[in-house]
Amino acid sequence: MNNNEIKVGSQNVFLDLGFSSQEAENLRIRSELMDQITTLIETQNWSIGAASTYLGTSIESVDALHKGKIGQFSIEQLITMLTHAGMRIHVEVLPAAA
Repeated sequence: MNNNEIKVGSQNVFLDLGFSSQEAENLRIRSELMDQITTLIETQNWSIGAASTYLGTSIESVDALHKGKIGQFSIEQLITMLTHAGMRIHVEVLPAAA
């Protein structure tokens, strides 16, 4: 493919980057959860210290969230932070698109 060609990507950038389908889905979910947390912090106008209190985590973890360090968080950790902050999580399982 030359530089002038446009390739249509999938709905998962991690899959497009070459991760296995399982890892790409895990990364997509973590990314979405991290986005929800950072949006919550911004909309509530929490300082890093307040965010760490509301999320039940360390200031270092809040800083890592802001920096997008996805490898530092599991899905379980991110869900725990959200529920600690009073958020409700809804999980929907759908068949994979062909």
